[in-house]
Amino acid sequence: MNFDTVASAAGVVLIVVGFAMLFVPGLAGLFSANELFLSLVGVGFALQTARVVNGRRKTPYEQGETDDPEVAQDLPTPGDDFDDLMEAAGRARHSSRERELVRDRLHAAAVAVLVRTEGVSREEAIERIDAGTWTDDPYAAAFFTGSVEGTSFVQRVSLFDGSRSQFERWSTAAARAIVEQSEEADQ
Repeated sequence: MNFDTVASAAGVVLIVVGFAMLFVPGLAGLFSANELFLSLVGVGFALQTARVVNGRRKTPYEQGETDDPEVAQDLPTPGDDFDDLMEAAGRARHSSRERELVRDRLHAAAVAVLVRTEGVSREEAIERIDAGTWTDDPYAAAFFTGSVEGTSFVQRVSLFDGSRSQFERWSTAAARAIVEQSEEADQ
């Protein structure tokens, strides 16, 4: 028999005797609690401790494997889809679905900004946008009204940009006016 088996058997016997004395108190009277008994209990604990330490020392060290951390995903920047939509709408030369989407999204944003910043009702905000009185920028207002009001011929020519369509210029002006109005209210 090896040391581990003897130490384990002695530990089990001591545990059983301890539980027996706990549940049948008359058994405890059979043993006197003198120094010899306490020394034997101490030696039993020392043997058990030595067995556990020896067993642990012989056990090979194994390090746990962890999974690789999640790889960060590339997420689109908020607004990229709208920028792409505006670019596609600007390339289209005739009435297109993209232009209607841009118009609808900018209209909804303008309504939301007017309601939030000026405290008007949704209906009043829509009326102001449709009338072109929601901003001082005639080109931003023209995006929703369809015509430029209050500008001279010289101003119209000076803002003419041959590389961009009228839709691109007016939609960009409307988007800029919405952002500026929202930022002014936040300050």
